[in-house]
Amino acid sequence: MKNTPNARERILSTAIIVFAEKGYEGARMDQLAKAASVPKSLIYYHFKSKEDILATLVNQLIADFKKLIVLSDQETHQQKAAGLSAKRQKYQSFMNKNADLLRIIFIESLKKTNKNPILYEVCRVLIEEEKKQSGISKTNDYDKSERLVAEFFTNLIPNLAYHCFKESFGNSFKINAEKLEKLFYQVFIETHGAYHKNHQ
Repeated sequence: MKNTPNARERILSTAIIVFAEKGYEGARMDQLAKAASVPKSLIYYHFKSKEDILATLVNQLIADFKKLIVLSDQETHQQKAAGLSAKRQKYQSFMNKNADLLRIIFIESLKKTNKNPILYEVCRVLIEEEKKQSGISKTNDYDKSERLVAEFFTNLIPNLAYHCFKESFGNSFKINAEKLEKLFYQVFIETHGAYHKNHQ
Protein backbone atom coordinates (compact mmCIF):
# COMPACT_ATOMS: atom_id res chain seq x y z
CA MET A 1 0.00 0.00 0.00
CA LYS A 2 1.34 3.40 -0.95
CA ASN A 3 1.78 5.59 2.09
CA THR A 4 1.12 9.17 1.03
CA PRO A 5 3.79 11.51 2.45
CA ASN A 6 2.64 13.07 5.74
CA ALA A 7 -0.62 11.10 5.49
CA ARG A 8 -0.58 10.22 9.18
CA GLU A 9 -0.21 13.85 10.23
CA ARG A 10 -2.88 14.94 7.75
CA ILE A 11 -5.28 12.29 9.06
CA LEU A 12 -4.72 13.51 12.64
CA SER A 13 -5.13 17.20 11.84
CA THR A 14 -8.21 16.50 9.72
CA ALA A 15 -9.68 14.29 12.46
CA ILE A 16 -9.69 17.26 14.82
CA ILE A 17 -11.71 19.29 12.30
CA VAL A 18 -14.15 16.46 11.54
CA PHE A 19 -14.60 15.48 15.21
CA ALA A 20 -15.20 19.14 16.14
CA GLU A 21 -17.75 19.65 13.35
CA LYS A 22 -19.59 16.32 13.48
CA GLY A 23 -19.00 15.40 17.08
CA TYR A 24 -16.70 12.52 17.99
CA GLU A 25 -19.52 9.99 18.21
CA GLY A 26 -21.14 11.23 15.00
CA ALA A 27 -17.98 11.31 12.89
CA ARG A 28 -17.44 8.40 10.51
CA MET A 29 -14.24 7.08 9.00
CA ASP A 30 -15.46 7.64 5.44
CA GLN A 31 -16.08 11.33 6.28
CA LEU A 32 -12.57 11.57 7.67
CA ALA A 33 -11.09 9.84 4.62
CA LYS A 34 -12.88 12.24 2.25
CA ALA A 35 -11.88 15.32 4.23
CA ALA A 36 -8.24 14.18 4.45
CA SER A 37 -8.19 13.14 0.76
CA VAL A 38 -6.93 9.65 1.57
CA PRO A 39 -8.47 6.21 1.07
CA LYS A 40 -10.16 4.82 4.17
CA SER A 41 -7.81 1.84 4.03
CA LEU A 42 -4.89 4.21 4.62
CA ILE A 43 -6.49 5.46 7.83
CA TYR A 44 -6.69 1.87 9.08
CA TYR A 45 -3.07 1.36 8.01
CA HIS A 46 -2.04 4.01 10.55
CA PHE A 47 -4.77 3.63 13.19
CA LYS A 48 -6.74 0.68 14.53
CA SER A 49 -9.93 2.66 15.10
CA LYS A 50 -11.50 6.05 15.69
CA GLU A 51 -10.69 5.56 19.39
CA ASP A 52 -7.04 5.05 18.48
CA ILE A 53 -7.03 8.36 16.57
CA LEU A 54 -8.47 10.26 19.53
CA ALA A 55 -6.06 8.55 21.95
CA THR A 56 -3.12 9.56 19.73
CA LEU A 57 -4.34 13.16 19.61
CA VAL A 58 -4.79 13.25 23.39
CA ASN A 59 -1.34 11.77 24.02
CA GLN A 60 0.21 14.41 21.77
CA LEU A 61 -1.70 17.14 23.59
CA ILE A 62 -0.57 15.91 27.00
CA ALA A 63 3.05 15.66 25.82
CA ASP A 64 2.89 19.27 24.59
CA PHE A 65 1.19 20.31 27.83
CA LYS A 66 4.03 18.80 29.88
CA LYS A 67 6.56 20.87 27.92
CA LEU A 68 4.53 23.95 28.76
CA ILE A 69 4.75 23.38 32.50
CA VAL A 70 8.03 24.82 33.69
CA LEU A 71 8.07 25.49 37.41
CA SER A 72 10.68 26.66 39.86
CA ASP A 73 11.66 24.25 42.61
CA GLN A 74 11.43 27.23 44.97
CA GLU A 75 8.01 28.40 43.72
CA THR A 76 5.49 29.23 46.41
CA HIS A 77 1.75 29.88 46.26
CA GLN A 78 2.44 33.61 46.50
CA GLN A 79 4.83 33.48 43.54
CA LYS A 80 2.29 31.42 41.61
CA ALA A 81 -0.36 34.09 42.18
CA ALA A 82 2.02 36.87 41.17
CA GLY A 83 3.06 34.99 38.03
CA LEU A 84 -0.41 34.29 36.62
CA SER A 85 -0.43 37.37 34.40
CA ALA A 86 3.07 36.67 33.09
CA LYS A 87 2.16 33.09 32.15
CA ARG A 88 -1.14 34.11 30.58
CA GLN A 89 0.15 34.56 27.02
CA LYS A 90 1.94 31.20 27.00
CA TYR A 91 -1.11 29.24 28.15
CA GLN A 92 -3.47 31.28 25.99
CA SER A 93 -1.42 30.43 22.90
CA PHE A 94 -1.55 26.73 23.82
CA MET A 95 -5.33 26.87 24.29
CA ASN A 96 -5.89 28.77 21.04
CA LYS A 97 -3.68 26.37 19.08
CA ASN A 98 -5.55 23.35 20.44
CA ALA A 99 -9.03 24.92 20.72
CA ASP A 100 -10.90 22.35 18.59
CA LEU A 101 -9.24 19.34 20.22
CA LEU A 102 -9.89 20.78 23.67
CA ARG A 103 -13.54 21.27 22.72
CA ILE A 104 -13.76 17.60 21.70
CA ILE A 105 -12.14 16.51 24.96
CA PHE A 106 -14.45 18.78 26.94
CA ILE A 107 -17.56 17.30 25.32
CA GLU A 108 -16.34 13.71 25.73
CA SER A 109 -15.48 14.38 29.37
CA LEU A 110 -19.01 15.63 30.07
CA LYS A 111 -20.63 12.32 29.18
CA LYS A 112 -22.18 10.70 32.24
CA THR A 113 -21.03 7.25 31.13
CA ASN A 114 -17.39 8.38 31.09
CA LYS A 115 -16.03 7.27 34.47
CA ASN A 116 -12.49 8.56 33.88
CA PRO A 117 -12.72 11.67 31.65
CA ILE A 118 -9.69 12.75 29.65
CA LEU A 119 -9.72 16.08 31.50
CA TYR A 120 -8.88 14.23 34.70
CA GLU A 121 -5.68 13.01 33.08
CA VAL A 122 -4.75 16.57 32.08
CA CYS A 123 -5.27 17.70 35.68
CA ARG A 124 -3.34 14.70 36.98
CA VAL A 125 -0.38 15.59 34.74
CA LEU A 126 -0.42 19.17 36.00
CA ILE A 127 -0.24 18.08 39.64
CA GLU A 128 2.38 15.39 38.96
CA GLU A 129 4.61 17.95 37.23
CA GLU A 130 4.07 20.31 40.14
CA LYS A 131 5.20 17.62 42.59
CA LYS A 132 8.35 17.04 40.54
CA GLN A 133 9.27 20.68 39.99
CA SER A 134 7.58 23.07 42.39
CA GLY A 135 8.39 24.09 45.94
CA ILE A 136 4.66 24.05 46.73
CA SER A 137 4.64 20.27 47.06
CA LYS A 138 7.43 20.45 49.65
CA THR A 139 5.46 22.53 52.15
CA ASN A 140 4.25 20.91 55.39
CA ASP A 141 0.59 21.61 54.65
CA TYR A 142 0.68 20.28 51.07
CA ASP A 143 -2.56 18.48 50.25
CA LYS A 144 -2.66 16.74 46.88
CA SER A 145 -6.44 16.39 46.97
CA GLU A 146 -6.84 20.11 47.56
CA ARG A 147 -4.45 20.92 44.72
CA LEU A 148 -6.41 18.65 42.35
CA VAL A 149 -9.70 20.33 43.29
CA ALA A 150 -8.22 23.82 43.00
CA GLU A 151 -6.54 23.29 39.64
CA PHE A 152 -9.46 21.40 38.11
CA PHE A 153 -12.34 23.62 39.22
CA THR A 154 -10.70 27.07 39.39
CA ASN A 155 -8.10 26.79 36.62
CA LEU A 156 -8.62 24.04 34.05
CA ILE A 157 -12.42 24.11 33.69
CA PRO A 158 -12.79 27.92 33.60
CA ASN A 159 -10.03 28.26 31.00
CA LEU A 160 -11.46 25.50 28.84
CA ALA A 161 -14.95 26.96 29.07
CA TYR A 162 -13.66 30.40 28.13
CA HIS A 163 -11.83 29.16 25.04
CA CYS A 164 -14.77 27.00 23.97
CA PHE A 165 -17.40 29.70 24.41
CA LYS A 166 -15.63 33.05 24.01
CA GLU A 167 -16.64 33.64 20.39
CA SER A 168 -20.33 32.74 20.75
CA PHE A 169 -20.50 34.37 24.21
CA GLY A 170 -19.10 37.62 22.86
CA ASN A 171 -21.51 37.58 19.94
CA SER A 172 -24.53 36.75 22.09
CA PHE A 173 -23.85 39.38 24.76
CA LYS A 174 -22.31 41.98 22.40
CA ILE A 175 -18.93 42.05 24.16
CA ASN A 176 -15.95 42.56 21.86
CA ALA A 177 -13.13 40.00 21.99
CA GLU A 178 -10.58 42.33 23.59
CA LYS A 179 -12.90 43.38 26.42
CA LEU A 180 -14.09 39.80 27.01
CA GLU A 181 -10.53 38.54 27.30
CA LYS A 182 -9.62 41.34 29.71
CA LEU A 183 -12.68 40.65 31.87
CA PHE A 184 -12.14 36.89 31.91
CA TYR A 185 -8.53 37.14 33.07
CA GLN A 186 -9.46 39.78 35.62
CA VAL A 187 -12.01 37.39 37.14
CA PHE A 188 -9.61 34.45 36.80
CA ILE A 189 -6.92 36.24 38.79
CA GLU A 190 -9.51 37.25 41.40
CA THR A 191 -10.57 33.60 41.84
CA HIS A 192 -7.71 31.23 41.03
CA GLY A 193 -5.18 33.89 41.97
CA ALA A 194 -6.94 34.47 45.29
CA TYR A 195 -6.69 30.74 46.06
CA HIS A 196 -2.89 30.93 45.80
CA LYS A 197 -2.70 34.23 47.68
CA ASN A 198 -4.55 32.65 50.60
CA HIS A 199 -1.86 29.97 50.94
CA GLN A 200 1.64 30.32 52.22
